[in-house]
Amino acid sequence: MVTPSIGIAIYPEHGQDAETLIKHADKAMYQAKRAGKNNYVVFDNVPQ
Repeated sequence: MVTPSIGIAIYPEHGQDAETLIKHADKAMYQAKRAGKNNYVVFDNVPQ
């Protein structure tokens, strides 16, 4: 069984260029994985 873990970053709120958006989406994806997989997370600008 395959389950998705998806990280979402939205232009322009989470970054003005592709590199920043991908970095933030990657952070959100790892948060989704920690939350139990088969999940999605929208990037949050609040430092953790």
